[in-house]
Amino acid sequence: MKKTEFILFFFTFVIFGSKDSKAQVYGSNTVEIQYGNLPFEDKNFGSSYDQVNLFYDHNNLSFYGRVEYFLTPYEDRNYQDLTQKRIQYRDDTFRIRLGNFYETIGRGLLLRSYDIPGSVYEDEFERTRYSFFRDLEGIAVDATTSWLEVKALHAKPLFNILPPNFKPDTLRRPDLVEAIQANVFLSEKISIGGAFMRSYPNFSNATSEYGSFMFSSTPIQNISFFGEYAFETDAQVLAFQKEDAYALYLGSNFYIDSFGGSIEYKNYNNFRLGQGYNDPPSLIKEHTYPVLNRSTHVLETSNETGFQFETYYNFEEGHAITANFTTAKNDLFREFNYMEFFLEGYYEVDDFLSIKTFFDYADDEPKSEENRISVGLITDKSFNYEWGLNLDLQYQTFERSFDPDPSSNYYGAITFTYLPDISAGIVFEASTDPQQTDNPNTFAVETETRTWLGTNFSYRFSSSNRIDVFAGKRRGGPACTSGICYEILDFEGVEVRFSTRF
Repeated sequence: MKKTEFILFFFTFVIFGSKDSKAQVYGSNTVEIQYGNLPFEDKNFGSSYDQVNLFYDHNNLSFYGRVEYFLTPYEDRNYQDLTQKRIQYRDDTFRIRLGNFYETIGRGLLLRSYDIPGSVYEDEFERTRYSFFRDLEGIAVDATTSWLEVKALHAKPLFNILPPNFKPDTLRRPDLVEAIQANVFLSEKISIGGAFMRSYPNFSNATSEYGSFMFSSTPIQNISFFGEYAFETDAQVLAFQKEDAYALYLGSNFYIDSFGGSIEYKNYNNFRLGQGYNDPPSLIKEHTYPVLNRSTHVLETSNETGFQFETYYNFEEGHAITANFTTAKNDLFREFNYMEFFLEGYYEVDDFLSIKTFFDYADDEPKSEENRISVGLITDKSFNYEWGLNLDLQYQTFERSFDPDPSSNYYGAITFTYLPDISAGIVFEASTDPQQTDNPNTFAVETETRTWLGTNFSYRFSSSNRIDVFAGKRRGGPACTSGICYEILDFEGVEVRFSTRF
């Protein structure tokens, strides 16, 4: 069945099926319109991106489809495609999915799929926008009882760096995986499990097989332990030889009244599977602050060891303090070390004013950034719980051995809100980093300091409809959500996004 025919079938099925009083039809639509271009490029142009998600539920049966289109004056960038479709049956014990779905084996050491809601990705080379997700296409069956959980799948992971209009489209799903996982709940406090996965790469005739063991335990109410060890079946189990492929992840959470924390350890070696469809825990503090989020260390599964320790304390008055210490070591063609210390404080002055501040120190050898210091101050003031004012100031400085002078990044934002419907703000950024000030097209130094100034406006018409408007210059860079990092391109111009749920 052709994709266009499937779309017509899907819409017809939903329309007629919705006449059943027991059926439920719902969905969402996001339209994003841009007029502008990348920095250092002269020609502006308009483009539009649209994503429609439709769901149809009836008793134990459900259907889902996602349609995306992208339209520009450049024909080779345009597409209209049914990027996801799924049929699912589910009851109290079993679930069967056919089509596109998301699944994680263990803690992601062998396989992890994901969706970043609201994200729109654009590659600098392809210049095509599309939603950023990595799903599986095939079939999955799982069953759950009071003492046993089993899942099995036969599917092709998406290689999401390639856009929907990439030809040949078979390169977007170059790997085939078969996996089964079983977890036994020995008691309410202890579970053990294992997984087996076979991979069939399209780019070679070789077949790879992997296994893993996992456990979870809560010996007492306020402390838990968990971990997983994954390995290629040809490797010497627990030998940790440099030529072997393995991944070890261990962790623990604890709390005592208002005090708590976590400690985690990782040891990954030769464990990038296929085109990167696995995603072990990175053990790197994920920040919401722009200057830190762009500086996030990206996990290198070819070889990385390290640990992360985090602790917090919540005061009775509403104040809080959080501390995090992270290390990572990569042993590739030479050794690279990463170290970061983060401290955050939250102080609640009264019901209408709160202050948050942070300090971060890092040595980032993979990025050749030394003595990286980042600080920030965020104040949030409300007026009668309706009007609000937020001031966000951040600063970062670091050194590079091959740059003559230290580099600095500045971030400032002021946002007005009228709860719960309206927000408007101004964002200013500046950088003296040569990697930002130099023209990437000519490698010429344009200026010693580069600046970005943009305005944001958001209005929620109702609980289901919202418009977001950006105008000006927006700085790009890495963006990380739920351990997933991807690159956002710089933008100069106007962007309007309409979001609807129905």
